[in-house]
Amino acid sequence: MQISDHRFCIVSILRIMALMLSVVISGCASTRSPDTAASQVNVSLRVARAARASGDIAAATPLYRKVAADPSSDPQTLVEAGDGLLDAGLPGEAIEVYTRVRSNPAKISALLGLARAHLALGEAGEALQAAEQAVASAPRDARPLVDKGVALDTLHRHTEAQVAYRAALQLSPSSVSARNDLALSLALSDQYDQGIALLEPLARAPSAAPKTRQNLALIYGLSGDSVRAAALSRMDLDADQTQANQAFFTRVRNTTP
Repeated sequence: MQISDHRFCIVSILRIMALMLSVVISGCASTRSPDTAASQVNVSLRVARAARASGDIAAATPLYRKVAADPSSDPQTLVEAGDGLLDAGLPGEAIEVYTRVRSNPAKISALLGLARAHLALGEAGEALQAAEQAVASAPRDARPLVDKGVALDTLHRHTEAQVAYRAALQLSPSSVSARNDLALSLALSDQYDQGIALLEPLARAPSAAPKTRQNLALIYGLSGDSVRAAALSRMDLDADQTQANQAFFTRVRNTTP
């Protein structure tokens, strides 16, 4: 059996398990004991995780919905269900799940999820509120500060966003997300050289993720350095995608802010 066939079999099995679990949970909801309910939630969550990890969000989604609707689900389980629904492109449903979480430390994860979900819906103001609540609840955690920065950048409040990213880096100097987002924020405020200087060491490292390289390519492109932007783009993208990126950079540079 070839690798692609093997992957197809795994995905098919996960879908069958997801369907069977949905039927079993629906049929037994009114008669199960608390221990049985918790056990069924755990099984559903494990299968949903496996489906999500394999990239089969379609199989994972109904299970995450079942877990979210189950009254026996604990706060951390609800957060994971919300994350799964958000990955499935259902930010509205995810928000409903996150807002049901009230206990710490799950509360912080729920607030971070709320911020991401509101951003996905284009609701930057609501995202900022959730991020600020998370910052207040966990002042030594860098993640809420990064989410706060993203919300502020979305609101075109770049100077404030950069303050948040720098505060996150003080708490977690190795945070790639904080450094990435700070570099992009600097580029958004026309500080291209500073953004490049911040991101280039990360993007040039052997272990650099494609996202980091393409963020640097974006900054190069916006600054007008088409040669370096194209060279970085070609490391992860094909010729057509690279050309499309170059055209996009040119359009943005020629557009009045």
